[in-house]
Amino acid sequence: MESNKENIRLLLVDDEEEFLLATSRALGRRGFEVTVAPNGVTALDKISSESFDVVVLDVKMPDIDGLEVFNQISGRYPEIPVILLTGHPSLADAFRTSKQGIADYLSKPVEIEELAHKIRYAVDISRNTTIENGGNGTSDISAENIRVMIVDDETDLLDSLERVFSRRKIHTLTAQSGQEALEMLKDEPVDVMVLDVKMPGMDGLEVLQRVKEKHPSIQVIMLSGHPSMEAALESVRLGANEYMKKPPDIGELVETITRLYSQRLEFLEEQQQKLIDEIRRRYPD
Repeated sequence: MESNKENIRLLLVDDEEEFLLATSRALGRRGFEVTVAPNGVTALDKISSESFDVVVLDVKMPDIDGLEVFNQISGRYPEIPVILLTGHPSLADAFRTSKQGIADYLSKPVEIEELAHKIRYAVDISRNTTIENGGNGTSDISAENIRVMIVDDETDLLDSLERVFSRRKIHTLTAQSGQEALEMLKDEPVDVMVLDVKMPGMDGLEVLQRVKEKHPSIQVIMLSGHPSMEAALESVRLGANEYMKKPPDIGELVETITRLYSQRLEFLEEQQQKLIDEIRRRYPD
């Protein structure tokens, strides 16, 4: 569900005057309250004195580049989502920025409708508002109730996802191996597991199988840097709930976690009802 556009206060930061003017006008026509800044210094000044729901930020600027501005924003105002824009997109940049916890990453020239959609979605996630639940209606899910375990041997990815989830108030556990994850599950129950397919020692598929055998209600998202049809099908056969490519789109990942958490609650309610029905059947009096 999209946020009410009129309630979104947006800071647009770019040193290209023509782009700044045209984009601010286009977003303004779509109901956003747009404030503009022609450089990073001005942007930081405005953020310190005004309130914003989201920042759209160019990467390449002459005084302070976008990544440095983002670092200062995330350090002082971690609740504000930041969308990065760049005229020179690359997979390496996208991977690096997604690991840092950027809300989204778009290449220029950007389509206004796509940018507007990304802005609304980033604000929805940061506000922990109602998110569409897989076509089965909507559910008011508080991120603070969700317990997630991330299992991956890449420490950079673990750290970056943990920071992203923490900003959204999702309780997060991390494990650098399958064996560590299984040991942690003995004492730390979780709702959703984000699990890398390829890991040294015990790989993700074996971890998935063991998790589903002992904890069938845990929802599992498989991550793969080199996705294949064979691995995806095997994951489904073993009980995986989703299969995503690394590095994951942060907005999509958070939405998926929220949806799977809701599914887990439904599963547990069904199991409880089955137990109640069985008790009533055995002891009718």
